[in-house]
Amino acid sequence: MLRRAVPTPGITEEGAAPARPPRTRRLFAWALDFALVVAVAVLLGWFTFHRISAEVSDVTSLAETSAWQVITSNGDLAGAGQGVGESLWRHAVTAVQQGFTALVVFTFAYHFLSLAVLGRTPGQALTALCVVRRRGGGRPGRGQAGIRAAVTALVDVGWYALACCLLADGMVALSVLCWVVAVAFFALNAALALMGSRRSLADRLGGVTVTSAWQVRAALTRLGGAVRRRGQPEY
Repeated sequence: MLRRAVPTPGITEEGAAPARPPRTRRLFAWALDFALVVAVAVLLGWFTFHRISAEVSDVTSLAETSAWQVITSNGDLAGAGQGVGESLWRHAVTAVQQGFTALVVFTFAYHFLSLAVLGRTPGQALTALCVVRRRGGGRPGRGQAGIRAAVTALVDVGWYALACCLLADGMVALSVLCWVVAVAFFALNAALALMGSRRSLADRLGGVTVTSAWQVRAALTRLGGAVRRRGQPEY
């Protein structure tokens, strides 16, 4: 008696495209993953704030710097004080930029390691989704995982981080331009992920797609077929 082969989740026949993921589950998976990124952003913000506060409240270091500035100021005390203020401002801007850079690096590493090791992010695992190759299925390679992780990090936090860094550095016009680009890329990525083939910009550039790791309808169909076969009389 021949048995019908049961397809493995994420694996398709050669040349066939995996099934489209449900919109609700894909949106929920992104929300779970992004919530972790937001939590890390809050921690980095707290660390950066206390780092800047420590530098400002370091009276000993400030007094030594201002004393040296006074000695070498040739009587220009206003200029000496301005030099101390500019030094503190530069340190504060550097701390902010380093915080945003760390957030982008974390986002990339989170998505890359999740795809390279598990084939899906924790948010996708909790919603029964997985990332597979566009053609033939199977877990994506490291190159594909890297491209998808880089695009995801850029769309989710990269452009916003760059805009905030430029704003902290006093480049208001460039900061506003980056915000516009960030919103445009985010909207495009979301629209591609929720409409049509439901492949986001990161999916398309990485050559992968998101599909259900647990096909509810297929499972019910197989279960119903098994029940019917058992109910049939044997000859």
